[in-house]
Amino acid sequence: MSRQLIIIIIMGFFSFFSCKNNKLNNVKLEEITSEIIPKDDFIDISLKIIDEIKTNISHIYIAKGIYQNKTVGLQIEINSDIPAGIVSGEFDTENGFVSNGVRFKSIGKESDELVKALSQLYNESTNKKFTNQIVSATVFSLNDKSVNLDNRDYYKLKLFFEENDENLYSEIYLNINTNNREVEIKEKDEAYRKPIIQLWTN
Repeated sequence: MSRQLIIIIIMGFFSFFSCKNNKLNNVKLEEITSEIIPKDDFIDISLKIIDEIKTNISHIYIAKGIYQNKTVGLQIEINSDIPAGIVSGEFDTENGFVSNGVRFKSIGKESDELVKALSQLYNESTNKKFTNQIVSATVFSLNDKSVNLDNRDYYKLKLFFEENDENLYSEIYLNINTNNREVEIKEKDEAYRKPIIQLWTN
């Protein structure tokens, strides 16, 4: 194989990966508070999915947004096998729960900024960074069909944190729109604001 042909092949690989990265970088980030309804007591935020990795058991998303002109974000890993939680119009409490079905992880400075943003929005002051530990949650699907993240669809999940710790126990809603490539983190109750900030900074 000639040296010229080798150079052409190498340049082709660099061109391919460059285009792939540009495609991800061209995702337009939006204000995370766009989901907050004026005069509503709930704090709901939305993030854009800018990257996705599919494993044998899960989908890993990097989701980001903008808050006060700073980029915020985190990694969210969701199990691929989450059954329907609503069957024949009734909650399937026997089969609908998935332990450690969702896992949150820091992506560095942008996750630290996300904690700052949430602490301001929740009015729960903290000077800590996003934890280096993985934050896991039990999942209950609020869908009448299995969650298939390979499809373009909209799925609603309810998350439960630290079920055996009354001080850290908390709940949030996590909705994922695989069509618009958005993730929504919706508040369940104001009482859970403090433990959520504690969980994500411990």
